[in-house]
Amino acid sequence: MGSYWMQLMVSAIEQWMTPLARYLTKSRYLIALRDGFQLAMPFVIVGSLCVPLLYPPFPPDSTNWLAVLWNHVSTDLRVVWLAPYQITMGLISLLVSFGMAASLAKSYGLPERLSGLTGSVSFMLLAGFYQNGGVDARYLGGMGLFTAIIAAIYSIEVIRFFYQRNWTIRVPEEVPKITSSGFLLIIPLFFILISLTLINLLLQQHFGAVFPELVEKLFRPMIVASDSLPAVWLSLLVCNLLWFMGIHGALLITGIMYPFWMSNILDNQAALAAGQVLPHIYVHAFWDFYLLIGGVGSTLPLAFMALRSRSQQLRSAGKLGLFPSLFNINEPILFGFPVIMNPLFLLPFLLAPLVNATLAWYLTEWGWLDRFVAILPWSMPSPIGAAWSANGSWRTALMSLLALANAWIIYYPFFKVHERMLLENKRAMMQKKGY
Repeated sequence: MGSYWMQLMVSAIEQWMTPLARYLTKSRYLIALRDGFQLAMPFVIVGSLCVPLLYPPFPPDSTNWLAVLWNHVSTDLRVVWLAPYQITMGLISLLVSFGMAASLAKSYGLPERLSGLTGSVSFMLLAGFYQNGGVDARYLGGMGLFTAIIAAIYSIEVIRFFYQRNWTIRVPEEVPKITSSGFLLIIPLFFILISLTLINLLLQQHFGAVFPELVEKLFRPMIVASDSLPAVWLSLLVCNLLWFMGIHGALLITGIMYPFWMSNILDNQAALAAGQVLPHIYVHAFWDFYLLIGGVGSTLPLAFMALRSRSQQLRSAGKLGLFPSLFNINEPILFGFPVIMNPLFLLPFLLAPLVNATLAWYLTEWGWLDRFVAILPWSMPSPIGAAWSANGSWRTALMSLLALANAWIIYYPFFKVHERMLLENKRAMMQKKGY
């Protein structure tokens, strides 16, 4: 009976969820959104590395030699750490607008670099300029992320609209391509700049606010909802169900969640700088270092179990998959066991991250776990990444290890059943061949 319902669930997912997921993962807007944030990610990581240097993880009155040295270096070299932090994290929306516009332009066959620059200029017009001639840089950082997304899409769609109708300045074919591309852009660029300037002026005159302020109010309920335990559960379920069907669910989920995660982590950094309580729990590091222990589905325990398995197939998968799993890359485990499309592993594949998400959420909400303030590469080993992202907190590293133990307990009985089935199949095959 249990097997019947499991097969029924898999069939339903395959019939209804898979087509929608395939459509969304191929959406040019979602791809452009993901590309924009991935382009900005190296700058964000470098800026995040400056956080523990700017804001030491020790009280100012600590007498420990390491704390004294760390606080001393932080104070004396504050200007050194502050400049790269402000230039990277303080311009994140500008970087995203360029990357997203360039990616979307590429999907339409438009000139990438010029279109990317147009996206950035469009964003700056919406975000930074006031009718009195003043310039506001607040929205060039995390507060302007949603405006950056809107500006990038608007500018590229306008360029495409003009190009499709040949409302452009044509030059002879002998003119170099980079020059001719610039002339083609002049008319749509003029329209974009004038239209966005008028929009911002009208908003300031009639509502007393610039475009990003209105966008922030519009998206505020979504931002609040994104930092909730149900949002974590929903993200995990969609991501892992898609992976179970062989679709890269993380591409879909991270593409959708990047703007919210980035907004949340920048709010946390601002609160840290102001000496306030950090407001957000669900950020990049929560996903990467609590929920992806060894990769999607928290499958690192399977790699360790497989090394001592009586099944040759599982031992081979364990040997091949252990090292990459330490860096959260688990395709050898997913396809070597296999976990993908294997009804036996569907329940632990969903349950292990959900249990860890719930435990980590409440421990953070109750104040036992520190909140994250930095963004690090997802491939960093979980305990190290968890500690570093929380400004050196040993408790987050311990939570990462606890998540590993939880996943081990959940996976173990299913692993043993799978191992027994493989051995029985091997024995039956040998008997059939007369060995």
